[in-house]
Amino acid sequence: MQSVRKFARVVVALSSLLVLVPACAAAQTQITIGAGTGGSVEFSGAGQTQLSLIGSCSQTNCIQGDAYLGSNVGTYTMWISGNNPIVSATGTPNIFAVNMNGGTMNFNFLSGSSAINGTIQLTSLASTSAPQFIGTLTVSGSSGIFAALWKAGNVVPLDFTVSLPQGNSLVSQVVNGQAGSTFGDISSGEILAAPEPATIALIGSGLLAIGGVLKRHKRK
Repeated sequence: MQSVRKFARVVVALSSLLVLVPACAAAQTQITIGAGTGGSVEFSGAGQTQLSLIGSCSQTNCIQGDAYLGSNVGTYTMWISGNNPIVSATGTPNIFAVNMNGGTMNFNFLSGSSAINGTIQLTSLASTSAPQFIGTLTVSGSSGIFAALWKAGNVVPLDFTVSLPQGNSLVSQVVNGQAGSTFGDISSGEILAAPEPATIALIGSGLLAIGGVLKRHKRK
């Protein structure tokens, strides 16, 4: 009878976690970079492919476009200061390493009186026909409705996709020296918010509870 009760405790603890985890995923907030942007990415060179951002804002190597957080629509700018990033092939097919090459990629999103800004560190580029940049955003500052979601010092996941027009060279061809250059529009992407400490604590408590029950059961 006692072992049945212990088993029931484990089931309850596991059930709590299963309820919590989807809730966390569903509640995850993100800035979504929209499909209609005023900029594109150009890849040029061979072997050590340079990446340039081309757009309408006044910065060097810059793109500008639409982004939104829930119903709050705004504009974002993203630009490179210093040297252009370098894209190079790795041992995994269709995965390329991105070296910022001493440069800094800056990000700013403005919606009314609310703003978030920071620096982007790109780490990799996945795929070749619809390449997706993967990296992180280190938040420098935020205001208005963004202040509670992104605080200065937060490092959060970021990605954005480039849509290469049909007939354009693939990124892999440029990296391998089979094509001189290729380019495409920024089509979509997202910047996630930092998880809430309370949520992390709840998940941690659930795991500790399961660990305690299993440990006691093992001793018996």
